[in-house]
Amino acid sequence: MFHRRVTRTIPRTGLLATGTALALSAGLLLAGPGAAADTAPDATAVAAPTGTAASAARSHGPGGTLFEDAFGPAVRPQDSHAAARAKAKPLHDIDLDGVSDLISQENDGSTWAWPTRTGSEPKSFTVKSTDPDEQFVDFIPVGNLGAELFPEFLTLSADGRLSLYSAIPDRTTTPYWVGRGWQAYNKVIAPGDLTKDGRPDLLARTFSGDLYLYKGTGKLTGTPFAPRVRIGTGWGAYDQLVGANDVDGDAIGDVLARSLDGTLWFFKGTGSATAPLRIRTKVGTGWNTYNQIVAADDQNGDGLADLYARKRNGYVYTYDAKGGGAFAAPRRGGSGWDGTCFLIGAGTTQVYGRSQALAVRAADRSWWKLENTANGRFDDPDEIDWGPGTKPAAGGRFTYATALHDRNHASFVTQYGSKLTIAGRVASTSWTYDTTVGPGDLTGDGRGDLLALGTDGVLWLYPGDGAYRTRLGARIRVGGGWGPYRHALFGAGDYSGDGRADLFARGADGLFLYKGTGSATRPFERPVKVAGPRDWSGYDAVVTPGDLDGDGRSDLVARDSAGNVWRYSSTGHSGTATLRPRVKIASGWNVYGLLF
Repeated sequence: MFHRRVTRTIPRTGLLATGTALALSAGLLLAGPGAAADTAPDATAVAAPTGTAASAARSHGPGGTLFEDAFGPAVRPQDSHAAARAKAKPLHDIDLDGVSDLISQENDGSTWAWPTRTGSEPKSFTVKSTDPDEQFVDFIPVGNLGAELFPEFLTLSADGRLSLYSAIPDRTTTPYWVGRGWQAYNKVIAPGDLTKDGRPDLLARTFSGDLYLYKGTGKLTGTPFAPRVRIGTGWGAYDQLVGANDVDGDAIGDVLARSLDGTLWFFKGTGSATAPLRIRTKVGTGWNTYNQIVAADDQNGDGLADLYARKRNGYVYTYDAKGGGAFAAPRRGGSGWDGTCFLIGAGTTQVYGRSQALAVRAADRSWWKLENTANGRFDDPDEIDWGPGTKPAAGGRFTYATALHDRNHASFVTQYGSKLTIAGRVASTSWTYDTTVGPGDLTGDGRGDLLALGTDGVLWLYPGDGAYRTRLGARIRVGGGWGPYRHALFGAGDYSGDGRADLFARGADGLFLYKGTGSATRPFERPVKVAGPRDWSGYDAVVTPGDLDGDGRSDLVARDSAGNVWRYSSTGHSGTATLRPRVKIASGWNVYGLLF
């Protein structure tokens, strides 16, 4: 079963490598409908922190390979139509050759760039951050906002920080500006210049589906974006939003959106600040064959912005724009991209704090890490070397909590008796609960939280403070009657497709999904039945590794008594359509006594 053995040293804090995972066994459940308040994030002045260079490649280079003309043409056509067309400026041309360049974040947290000037060979790309171990949830190519030589680049952090830098071929500057509160949105995109004032703009979508415009001001500090203006509703119908730049050659930014049935839609930019997008027109169907649709900008020199699209098997395809929101037939651009978390300009919702699972072999109590890929399966297992004196002793309860701190990693949580430890720090000495779950941010403040359930059947929410060595706030009562779901609550991020952390509960009546609301006082909507009791009765363990198929939604993995492992991918739909039919992804997992 084990194709390779790679040991990695675990720091004495107990945090398990870069990336994330979470695992528990059984189900999920909570109570009470509710809706988070929609408060505007800070788009004005927040002092930028003093930056220090973040680590580049942590363990290995990117696995993806590119064909020669995949991300930049071998011949740049200069026909009369292209020469006469008013071209929009590229959004992420970091090597200043007139063609936007690719930037990626890999599942191990490393960041890479593929400058077209040097033949698209991958180069380590350093994002300067106050925390060198931070893993971002999105890269947003805003364009040339401040009339500097190099384009500007936005990073989105798990706690809602939006940071603005200049980007050059191998690194960013320290942040010019940092805005907070952007966790109010489940997607932020840079469509180019929507308002025809010569400055790139931002669009941001709330969890309820409202779309807001943030006009670029031309400033890099103080107020780089004007106060938001609501420009639409109902945008929650789309599971991917792509800020495409100029697709139709009028030098105005455009937007593409994919609905859950796989239909791709084109929203033409108008140049108006009050109504910047026209009514949608249909591009085509079948686009749900891709788990990421990515803004490529103009890659063939014809003045029209193109697209990349990644399949679950790691193949990347290029779609050349033909004008009017239409695209030519796809051509293969590369392979091996299933180890990439996201590409700059991707249309998926952000990825929060989980990208692996943990397992303990029953025979020798060795610990193993299984990293996610984007192809729906785990990578080959790596054995964990805990270092002297750090290996967890037998007899404890273990949880891998999602995005509990603002580094956007999972936190290893242990409980021995009544002592609860998070990332090596004692968080409580009176933890009397026997079920602890860390599904992510439940309160809407951008900080991961814990749920706790004891023998009395009362479920409690413990807010996290976002610090690496998390301190838990005063507990909040979620509700009573949870006794049937002891040891049967689980979750790691968003399963419903709205970007909020959710919870599952498994019991005698079946599997239920409790959608997160973002409200600390009413953190969950009423339960929705996902599957009947017979559908999930044959599993002895359920693992919540986060997004296992690269589409931005979290998935479930279940093991049966024979050791077979099954993936249930989230669809973004509700009810019994929440999860796709199971797919077998591994066997022989009965060698593991514990799964997280």
